[in-house]
Amino acid sequence: MTTARHSRSTMATAVVAAIALVGSSACGVVSGGSALKDRGARPVSDAVVATIPLSDYGTDIAVSGDGGRIYVPLRTGKVLAIDAASRRVAGTIATNGQPYAIALTPGGARAYVTDLTAQYVFALDTVNDQLLKRIPIGIIKRPVMTPAVAVSCDGARAYVSSATARDDHLLVIDTAMNAIVGDHFLEIHPAGVAVSPDGRLVYVAGCKLSCINGSLLVLDATSAGVVSKIPLASAPSGLVLTPDGSRAYVPNARAATVAVIDLATGAVTAIPVDPEPTGIAVDPLGAFVYVTSFGAASVSVIDTRTSAVVATVAVARGPRAIAVSPDGRLAYVTHSSSTCSVIDLRQARGA
Repeated sequence: MTTARHSRSTMATAVVAAIALVGSSACGVVSGGSALKDRGARPVSDAVVATIPLSDYGTDIAVSGDGGRIYVPLRTGKVLAIDAASRRVAGTIATNGQPYAIALTPGGARAYVTDLTAQYVFALDTVNDQLLKRIPIGIIKRPVMTPAVAVSCDGARAYVSSATARDDHLLVIDTAMNAIVGDHFLEIHPAGVAVSPDGRLVYVAGCKLSCINGSLLVLDATSAGVVSKIPLASAPSGLVLTPDGSRAYVPNARAATVAVIDLATGAVTAIPVDPEPTGIAVDPLGAFVYVTSFGAASVSVIDTRTSAVVATVAVARGPRAIAVSPDGRLAYVTHSSSTCSVIDLRQARGA
């Protein structure tokens, strides 16, 4: 979600800064208003149609393929399974760790969750709401500010960012065996991972050293060899692909922009959004991208046809992760508080 990347000499400072950003609502950060009104974005104040109480704040969020369940990792070590119809917690999965990022297999029967301390990947049985396996990945050597995970469209592989004492890695998990089958060096500190729809390419957004410059690495999914590198702005803080795999969207928390990358040409354009963009999601048709802005307590609605912010939705303070229902009608947002907001996206878009 949020990120700060670091050279070894500035690592500790960057770590503190990034942690402060992720959890700053607990320190009394005051919501800012949207800065996009002057650019023609329509302010929306009534699109949040419900709130779901949680037992702690959620670090990420995912929706099952049938839209029936919502999964939220909590900083207290649990993953909540929420019934989307009743908007009540229907199950709790204990991990005995610090779950952070989550990705579901296409059928929704499994989930893979990263550990903030970078010691495990948690394989979850989402049919029976239980932990299948803690897949060990080592002992933390230095913080991974945004441990990311993505699952291929066929559900056969999960890709997870990790770190050792000296460098960063991309781990490949065989989901049939729940075992690591690949461990590949990364030349950047990863902030987001995604897989192309055909499963042939893996995309990793991140940056080097103190994150003066960012990069999107395009990797061969089989060998993890670098196919190409696309320069980005300073500090990427996430990554999402359109459903057809033609474009990538990367929020930049430091610059308050979202980069739009044409994956065929490598061309990059930037869309201004509200301060501290963190979470990002795309609707099932690829028509709109939704971006949470931690610093403004808002969600920016980006029309992918025009690459413009068409609306900003007011939400509770400290919005973090966002996920869209499979029918594209609702979005679910976690916050740095014990709540999940439910947004009517038709109302948000003015449809």
